[in-house]
Amino acid sequence: MRKKEQPSATLPYIFVQAMIWGTYGILFSYANPYMTEKLRLSDTAAGLILCAATALACLLQPLLTAAADRTGLNVRRILAFGGLLTSLCAGATLLPGLGTGATAALFAGSCAGLQILPSFANALGMEGIRGGMRINFGLARGIGSVSFGVTARIAPLLIARIGMAGVAIAGAVTAALLIPSVFLMPEGGRLTAHREEKPTSARDFFRENPKMAGFLLGAILLYVGHNVLSNCMFRVAQLKTPGADDAAATAVQGTALLIAAVVELPAMFLFTTVVKKVRCDRLLLLSCLCMTLRLALTLLLPGAGGLYAAQVMQMLGFALFAVSTVYYVGSVVPERNVVKGQTYLGTANTLGCLVAWVLGGSLIDAVGVERMLIVCIAISAAGFLLALLSRQKVTKTVGA
Repeated sequence: MRKKEQPSATLPYIFVQAMIWGTYGILFSYANPYMTEKLRLSDTAAGLILCAATALACLLQPLLTAAADRTGLNVRRILAFGGLLTSLCAGATLLPGLGTGATAALFAGSCAGLQILPSFANALGMEGIRGGMRINFGLARGIGSVSFGVTARIAPLLIARIGMAGVAIAGAVTAALLIPSVFLMPEGGRLTAHREEKPTSARDFFRENPKMAGFLLGAILLYVGHNVLSNCMFRVAQLKTPGADDAAATAVQGTALLIAAVVELPAMFLFTTVVKKVRCDRLLLLSCLCMTLRLALTLLLPGAGGLYAAQVMQMLGFALFAVSTVYYVGSVVPERNVVKGQTYLGTANTLGCLVAWVLGGSLIDAVGVERMLIVCIAISAAGFLLALLSRQKVTKTVGA
């Protein structure tokens, strides 16, 4: 039941999303060139190391969720823990005398900490909304995309000036800024697991929501395609600019990521208005289709200009997907399992990224960038079909 005169939490929630996605824009987007250019690892080795980081994040998310369910642990503290882990590990890579193995392990640790953040940030926002807070989730997530685009475009400038160490420095700073931003969220609403009604076990969760398993599997496949493209954008940029040096390819990568982030804004900013007129599940299916089309256009359109043009599909692809999935899960999952549902969604992203790290690098080394993209198009198309088959009709969208 909504409380009267609840404060607006949109502005502090914007800070949370901005710090998380700003860290992604520089630390995660440039993880592959950091590993291959600074540490001189192969794409396959880099992919395996970052896959291990993603696997660690995958283990941490359900453990932290279980802790929240059992103890009522505040979601904000989980976010602060993830920000601290990310910042400390990234900063520690700058210590003198570290070997390649230790540097790679610490950098992977920072990526693991970073990957636990989005699902708990989504849970923070959705529980705030369901607890009576006024939060414009689409606006906050859109500002997060702006932050991602800005840091992704600044990264090549920073790298050109101080080298790949700039990736770790900037990532450590933005992750550290997340910690105070989390505690700017006002008290009120339910920001912990609900004590008055015990959350279900994982088995009971899927028994009560039988179509969620198919939907989450489809989401994993869609995230594989999306994350391979994001993780390997540097190699895609090299493909689209034959003969260009690494600095030029990095600049193309940064521009492509910036375009993708900027075009997300209209969909995210306007989502809360659109979802009042168009069912959430329909917007979700549109986003799944457009995520697949973005991959296809990235393969088919020639040159750097073609790469930039393909990123426009991000507007109706990942932009809609990132917001509509949060609202969709928040609407079809019982209130007592809000944190669990959002965490499973975050775990789907993490698993998709895990597969993407292994698949992207190994396919590039084995068959090249073009065939890697073909495989990812097929995987993404399968994810779209699964989402279509497992969709549940949303009669009332939470917060709409």
